[in-house]
Amino acid sequence: MPHSSLNSYPILSKKADKKAILRFYRDNHYSARFIGFDSCYLIKVNDNIIASVIISQGNKSQQIDTASERTSTDTAQELSQNKPQYLLHALLVAPDYQKLGYAQHLLKYAITHHQPLVCFVQASLKNLYLNNGFTLITDDLLNKRLTPDLFNRFQQYSKNKPELKVFIHQ
Repeated sequence: MPHSSLNSYPILSKKADKKAILRFYRDNHYSARFIGFDSCYLIKVNDNIIASVIISQGNKSQQIDTASERTSTDTAQELSQNKPQYLLHALLVAPDYQKLGYAQHLLKYAITHHQPLVCFVQASLKNLYLNNGFTLITDDLLNKRLTPDLFNRFQQYSKNKPELKVFIHQ
């Protein structure tokens, strides 16, 4: 039975949770996987996962350290493109617990721990992200606002799902 109050808090998953997390996604007919340098946050009720989100950090070899960032003569636009970005994906709340604020709760938690945070979402979820401080990146600015790794990933995803939109929180 769902609870109307958010009495369960997001927790950072442990390596031992990986099978249960993947089972949660599979049981809810959601295709999700870990893609590298991941953090996964869960909400559990009675030891059952009811909501989850995965945050993946881009390829570490493409990141620059803050010291070189400070001495660079690049424009601010180029710096933001080279700054490590986190990809928020696989945000899912079990059907019995939807529309109770759990997705927003996970988003707020992820925002406090990972910046800048990028996500590729269906247009129907636009309001959820806008209401939580994300900004829509227009198609003409994607290659300027995303790291090359995330820009390429978005291009691949959008081949099968052309309705995807890109949002950023920074």
